[in-house]
Amino acid sequence: MSEQDLKPDTILITMDGSPAAKAAANTSLEIAKSHRMKVRGIYVVDETLLLDTYADYAAELGRKVQAESRAELARWFDEHGNQALEWVCDRSAAEGVPCTTEVLFGGVPELILKEASQTSLVSLGRRGNGNPSDPDHLGRNFKAVAHHCHQAMLVGGDEQPPMQSLLLAYDGSERAQLALEWASRLQRDLTTQAIVFSAQDEGDVSEQDLSELRAQIHDAGVVDFQYISEEGQPAEEIVKVAYENHVGLIVMGGYRHTALLEWLVGSTVDRVLRSTSLPVLVA
Repeated sequence: MSEQDLKPDTILITMDGSPAAKAAANTSLEIAKSHRMKVRGIYVVDETLLLDTYADYAAELGRKVQAESRAELARWFDEHGNQALEWVCDRSAAEGVPCTTEVLFGGVPELILKEASQTSLVSLGRRGNGNPSDPDHLGRNFKAVAHHCHQAMLVGGDEQPPMQSLLLAYDGSERAQLALEWASRLQRDLTTQAIVFSAQDEGDVSEQDLSELRAQIHDAGVVDFQYISEEGQPAEEIVKVAYENHVGLIVMGGYRHTALLEWLVGSTVDRVLRSTSLPVLVA
């Protein structure tokens, strides 16, 4: 049994109170409602901010006043975390989705990955509270989680459009197959329209390739999809096609390399996340 099979009926919502985390949570709750899933909300108090005397915690807590003691700072974080999770509970109740929450203390990536191993989908923001208005920034904790997470991730942005259509970035790879499975589930349960996009290095896709691609997508259960193929840099074309077709969600395969190699050569996933404020499901 794989880790992803342990609790396939649960979505983990990681909450830091940021707009992107709330956007991811809203989309995740829509999925949870349609799939009759439960959600578990967690807020992780970053031990480096709590224990390091010189750590700058103002952005995380929204307070510029210095705490008089570590105990007072811990209380502030606990209050902040419970407020953030209360929002998750209220939104879950409004959608009729069963919800449990917990404030945790420790290393943020480590605890999120541990909790994620018990679920099938992880909801998280992409920038944290330190750089909310910088579209090019991907948070340190987000990158640490994203490059080691074996579950699909719903990454929130600044936009929350209706999920009336989705764009599946598909290249036939192993990770793209996982994205295809998610696109099929979402289209079926949310009755969304599907656009399947592939970026071509040069020339048009052959009729044989197109026939094989259609067969793969049909076998996965995606129906009545529109296929679009464009030449160009994959991330740029994915974002362009997504906006041209007014989709509410981009679905794509996850990271293929180690975090170091991704940093050296770049990543299509990172480029998409930096170029769009739409929610992105990374399988």
